[in-house]
This record gives sequence, C-alpha cells and structure tokens, in this order.
Amino acid sequence: MKLKALTVGLALSFPALVAAQGTSVTLYGTIDTAINYTNNIGTAENDYTGFNTQTNSWPSHWGLRGSEKISDNLEAVFKLESGFNSGTGSSNQGSRLFGREAWVGLKGDWGQVALGRQYSMLFWSMLNSDILGPNAHGLGGLDGYMLDRRQDNAISYRGTFSGVTVGAHYAKGRDEVTSNGCGVNYNQENACSSYSAMLGYDTATWGANVAWDVLKGGDGTNWRGSGLTNTQDEDRRFAFNAWAKFDALKLGLVYINRKTDGTIGSSSRIVSGATQTYDLGDRSDLWSLGAAYALTPAVTLDGSVNYIKFKNGDESAKSMLYIARVKYALSKRTSVYASASYVNNSGIANSTANSGSIGAQAYNPAAGNNQTAFMAGVRHNF
Repeated sequence: MKLKALTVGLALSFPALVAAQGTSVTLYGTIDTAINYTNNIGTAENDYTGFNTQTNSWPSHWGLRGSEKISDNLEAVFKLESGFNSGTGSSNQGSRLFGREAWVGLKGDWGQVALGRQYSMLFWSMLNSDILGPNAHGLGGLDGYMLDRRQDNAISYRGTFSGVTVGAHYAKGRDEVTSNGCGVNYNQENACSSYSAMLGYDTATWGANVAWDVLKGGDGTNWRGSGLTNTQDEDRRFAFNAWAKFDALKLGLVYINRKTDGTIGSSSRIVSGATQTYDLGDRSDLWSLGAAYALTPAVTLDGSVNYIKFKNGDESAKSMLYIARVKYALSKRTSVYASASYVNNSGIANSTANSGSIGAQAYNPAAGNNQTAFMAGVRHNF
C-alpha cells in the first residue's frame, strides 16, 4: 500500500514539476486500420484482401515531443516517434523502437538545429503540396522513397523568415537497420551518406518550394537493391512543389526529376512460361496534381492524377495513377474513410496502386499489368 501511495503521489506531482521547470511533454499518436483489396499482384497475378503493413490513409504511430525554455530566444526540443503495424502490433521501419523520428535540438527565432534520425528536406518541401500524403494510395506507388524520407545519424537546420523557409540536412550512415542497409563505415568517409536542401515561400493561401535530395552509396553495399554499390554512386532527386487554397478547395502540384548512378528498379513478367526481368533505367520524371474539397465540415473529398515516366536504354515505360478518397469525421479525433486507386502501366512499368505492402512483400504487378485497389477504414488521433 505504501508503494502504491508513493507511485500515485509521484504521478500527481509530476505535472507540477514539469510546469515549474518550464518544460512541456506531449504524448500523441494515430491508429489507422483499413481493410484493403488489391488485384494483379506479381507475375502470378494474385488478388489480396486484408491488412496493410506500413500505411493506410495514414501510418499508425505514437510519440513523445517536448520542449524546455532556456532563455527568451532559446528552447531545447526533442521528438521520439514510433511507427507500428496496427494489424499485428509490431514495429515498422525495420523494427526500430522510434523508427519514424528520434532527435534532439535547439530552437529559436533563428531557426532549429536537430541531431538524430529525422526527415530530409524533400519531405518538408512537399508537406503542403502532396495532397494525399502517406496514403497507401499515393505517390509511394510510383516512387517507394516517398514512404521513407528519413535518415539515421543526421544533422539538420530549418528556419522560416517572413514566409521564406530555408533548410539543409546531412546524414552519415543513413540507414543502419534495413536489410541491405547503408550504415556508418569508418573506413569509407562518405559511404552511405545523404544530404538535402530546400528553399520555399509560403503564405496563408499559397506557396512554392524547391528541394534537392541526394543519397550516396557505399562500397560493398547495395542499399535496398538500388545499385548504389560504391561511394561515388549517387541517387539524385530535384523537386518543385506548389499549392494554393481557395476557400474550401485546395490544389497541390508536385514534380520530381530523378537521376541515379544505380537503377530505379526492375520489373518482371512471364513470357512463354519463363520469367523475364527488365531494368527500369536510371531516370524518371514524376508529376502529380492533387485536390481536396471540404464538401461539409465533416466530409472531405480528395484525390490526385499522377504520372511517371521511366527511361532506360531499350524501352520507355510510364504509369498513370488515379486516386479518389472520401473522409467523414465522426468527431474531432475520429474519422472513417474509403479510397480507390487504379494504375495503368505501359511498356515494362510495374507501378502499384497500393504502396502499403504485406510485410516485406510489395503489391507491384507484373511488368505492363494494370492494377486496382480499394480501401475502407477508421482513423483515430490521440
């Protein structure tokens, strides 16, 4: 009984101690679970009905964020954010405890400096323009990097001054955990590093941003099958993003040009009973036009039309991805939704209509096959 009383006493006194020290800590998160249907998966052209692993309308996660006021123009800030599979309860991001974000930094009128696992500037540049964001029916179906623009061992700076935002990041050993990862190598100075920069201008009703994002290889590694097998290899993305808001309507435009010294990926299909594998090349151009409309205070309609063209030495391949979603807010924190997507693949392209994945298995169809996906679920924020 004495131990119980002591525990309760400490719990009751902790908020007062936090307030007295000028420190705030917030527990927050999202649980988002949906039933998915996807057809034409792989060369076997399977159908699947069930749960996604990585994301639905939004990735499930929980986290802690906080700050301590040190002086009039200086705060200590931190964030720990853990992603999880709401279908099984397991951790995502390579089973990391805090795989989405884990950083600490200093913040003031001059901007913010942070150290740890965090997003690259490509993520921040697209935050307002990518209407559907990390929805399973989204840009991740055309470019898998859109699902994980995070870097281990990173230092970053971002600052906003009269609407102008500047930012930069550098990471060394950007992925310590993932299979075929790219961690710190003390014998290779620039191995598995990454860097990015952004410049943007945003008002209350419109904005535009540009970003440059570079991933470097490491000798003896092949990060996620990217073909970046030595320290001179780079995977480069240039992005231009813009958005505008008109009362209940919001529009977003995304363009990403990608050039890599490795390979964008491969696709396969069965020809005369034998599996044929194709290289998607070393360059792609991605376009996305999205819109969101608040039909009522509770009902939002959104969607996007997306296009990517791959370039290789033998054949051009392209994909058109069409997405529509409706969300209904049951309360301030809880909503239900339904989403549909369709991808039309030409040539050897094998983009997917569902980027959520089933464990380690992606939903991508065979080369040149089209795909349809549906999803209905519930999301709760806390």
